[in-house]
Amino acid sequence: MRKLIWTFLSVLSISLSIYPITTAQAVHGGESAFGDPKVVAIIGWYETNQAGCTGALIAPRVVMTSGHCLSRNPTDGKYPSFNTEDPKTKILTEKDTPIWVAAPGLIVPRGGATVKAKVIAQFASSRYEGNLLDCKNGGKGDCHGALFDFGIMILDRPLSNQTFKVATLEEIRDLVVNQKEIIEIGYGMSTYEQTQGTAFRDGIPRKIITKVRSDIIQDNRKFYSYYPELMIVQTRYRSGEYTCGADSGTPGWFEKNGEWFYLGAAGVGMGPECGTPLDDPIWKDPYWMQNSGDQFDTAQAYPEVIEAANKFLAEQIIIEAKVAAELKAKEEAEARAVLLKKTTITCVKGKLIKKVTGVKPVCPKGYKKK
Repeated sequence: MRKLIWTFLSVLSISLSIYPITTAQAVHGGESAFGDPKVVAIIGWYETNQAGCTGALIAPRVVMTSGHCLSRNPTDGKYPSFNTEDPKTKILTEKDTPIWVAAPGLIVPRGGATVKAKVIAQFASSRYEGNLLDCKNGGKGDCHGALFDFGIMILDRPLSNQTFKVATLEEIRDLVVNQKEIIEIGYGMSTYEQTQGTAFRDGIPRKIITKVRSDIIQDNRKFYSYYPELMIVQTRYRSGEYTCGADSGTPGWFEKNGEWFYLGAAGVGMGPECGTPLDDPIWKDPYWMQNSGDQFDTAQAYPEVIEAANKFLAEQIIIEAKVAAELKAKEEAEARAVLLKKTTITCVKGKLIKKVTGVKPVCPKGYKKK
């Protein structure tokens, strides 16, 4: 999904102003994050069994990601009917859940993940907006993609036994003021050839270290009717490392006192990436060599989305427990019925014959079972 807006004006692309703004995806130049419990590949029905987005496994059945990574963002936890367009994104969705999530840190090759869970509900902000505005002429007009771009997925079963904390406003202030480093982890493309379809992805999650900016270089708040403090945080890449194509929702993580905290989801990248031709002048542009980075929607700015998802999951767990209890009671009743079922046996003693009926029938003394 991370394409330069002047070459790919998809509803999943994002731009904030006249600069090359792209949807944020996996990582190039980073280290392997194989086995990392904090990152998951999100696999949509329309992909070739590989990650179309990345998410953070915040809890065993809870994934946080970019809003545009959901099955096109119904806000009530249910999917639109088959062949019904979501009014905001204009993307067709399926009647049943069209998205799966692989177990954390797995390599997700072209053949797909062997261990995965199905998404049963998803939640986005009621303010989510995915339409592009005036993105002609290379995106040099007022142009944006997904606003309030944060979402949560609920899974049909646990994928881990770990739970992580969401960074508070105070903790994010500390990151911004002190321009601290965070880790970004993503699945997806890592070479120019992969973005052109001439090479396959290896499906390995990768991580890079970026530095949180104290300013906002591309400010799209003019598009927002409501903008909580530090809803948007931007980062700056290190040389040779950047997010790349095919995987929005890359989570940002930081460690404090030996504990990992989730910052939010990267839904937009700024500057060149692996899908940018190597002869593009932007690679020599001093401004972008200094300012390329990612933009995160911070989870703390969406308490209503988190609350709705938590409420659904709590109710779902009660429903599942009830269903499990009823199933267990049924199975136990059937087992008891089998145990209590009466049978008849034939017993003989010489020329004498007796039939004995009971739960565990036994021939009388002197008789043998025929």
